Amino acid sequence: MKRLFGILLLSVLILACAAACGEVQISFSPEHPRVGDYVDVTVTADREGAQTVTWSLVTADGAIFDGKPVDRFTASFRPRVEKDHTLTVTVSWGKKGKEKDEETASVLIPVSGEAPVQQGSNVIYSQRDGWWADKVYSAKHHRSVQKAGCALFALSHALQRKGHMGEDVLPDHLAATYSYCYVEGRGTANETLLNNAAQVYDFYTESDLIESEEELTTCFRLGDVFSFSIVNGHIACAESLSEDGTKVRVIDSAPSATFERMKGGKIYYQAEDGSFAEARTADELPGIRWFFETQEYGGMAYWLDLKYCAGRGMRLIRPWWLKLETGDGLRSVSPDYIGAVWSRVNAGEEEMRVRTADLRWTHADTDGSRIAMVTNRKTYLTDGDGKTVSGFLAIQPGTLLTVLREEKERLYVFYKISRKQAFGYVKKANVELLEVSSDPVPEGIVATSKGKTAGNVTINVVRAISGATKNQKTGEWVIGTPIALLEHRDGAWYAEGKGLRGWIDDQYVIEISEDTQEGHESDGTQINEGK
Repeated sequence: MKRLFGILLLSVLILACAAACGEVQISFSPEHPRVGDYVDVTVTADREGAQTVTWSLVTADGAIFDGKPVDRFTASFRPRVEKDHTLTVTVSWGKKGKEKDEETASVLIPVSGEAPVQQGSNVIYSQRDGWWADKVYSAKHHRSVQKAGCALFALSHALQRKGHMGEDVLPDHLAATYSYCYVEGRGTANETLLNNAAQVYDFYTESDLIESEEELTTCFRLGDVFSFSIVNGHIACAESLSEDGTKVRVIDSAPSATFERMKGGKIYYQAEDGSFAEARTADELPGIRWFFETQEYGGMAYWLDLKYCAGRGMRLIRPWWLKLETGDGLRSVSPDYIGAVWSRVNAGEEEMRVRTADLRWTHADTDGSRIAMVTNRKTYLTDGDGKTVSGFLAIQPGTLLTVLREEKERLYVFYKISRKQAFGYVKKANVELLEVSSDPVPEGIVATSKGKTAGNVTINVVRAISGATKNQKTGEWVIGTPIALLEHRDGAWYAEGKGLRGWIDDQYVIEISEDTQEGHESDGTQINEGK
């Protein structure tokens, strides 16, 4: 009997000891992490009332992090070295008499191998996860990517969503390339960053911010993305529009800053049924990580009202919408002018005149006609709110515009005159939609009545050769300009050249055949330079 009592007493003591020793447990995932993996940790206390956790992480090389008590029982970190990591947590229940009521537990986390580089069209970087702490942005100002690189993360997110891959689009590599964009006291000069990156990564951007909900909607429908100041002092990437057109999906590398500084806006997450719910705190965003090393939240995708984004103004990142098939594959080209027959484009530093049928429209809205000819003398380029785009007068009849998107009563177009260019809207009632010509068209050269093709002489182009609009000038061509000959009637040619259509007296045209065109395909430049 005494023996049995002793066994029972020993069992109770063992269980009590086990309970006392096992009040705090640590679990982590994945079981065998690699350098660069997200390691998610959960601290569990067996008795209720636990108030705080103190996190500590060390390797054989020394302490990586040693923090203060926080009320976070789940957290994450990204190991940066291939070593055993010892994670120690101290859980506190507050004071118990004069003694602190706390328990400490440790776990060994072996880190071996190296995780693949985080990259791809769906990547979401966590700027404040500790991984970027030693990635230099501005050595001169002692700033790291972790502290001051939000614009770099936004650009990296945007580029990868548009198909760019490789080390050069990673945030730390962008930092090394564009360190001169950092301005002490202001952070990144985002316009400077995008203007310079556009030359390398093949996209179009503008100095003016887009502030119109209508125009933003058009841009998102075309597949454009944006880099914008989501709150004061913080920049994020906007990648798409919700199906109902009311919300913008944002990729935010440091949402702690957004939640802290948000004024006049709401942050939403999308439920499985497609509905939107407001997240008043970052904790309410499903799947968001909190990193004990920085005491901040990791990168996250969420939704904002379109109206809020428009109010902040958004900086456009638009992949070039035109490509040309070359011997090296499709090359992005920017238009000098676009015609229904011939166009002049720039591919890097190379300029070329090409058949428009050989160009490929690569934006999202590719149905229908792609060229619009202005027919009304009171046609203006307007923004999404119907205001005339600054710096542009009425567009002359006969002018050819590149159509990117067709809407019910208007077209979204590209317009270039001299060195000024812009996107905007024109009324469909003021234009005629033209199909791109796929058949060969006779060509000619603009010349004087004596056949001279070199010099600065210009020949008028008129709207019509009969009726009330006869002899109304719509533009002019310098002699030596190659033109497509579309129709001949009553001693005049209806022709197209340099993004303009109209009638020209046939005494000013030299017809040419295919075997005599060489040397005439540069808008008169080669001829006028005597080449």
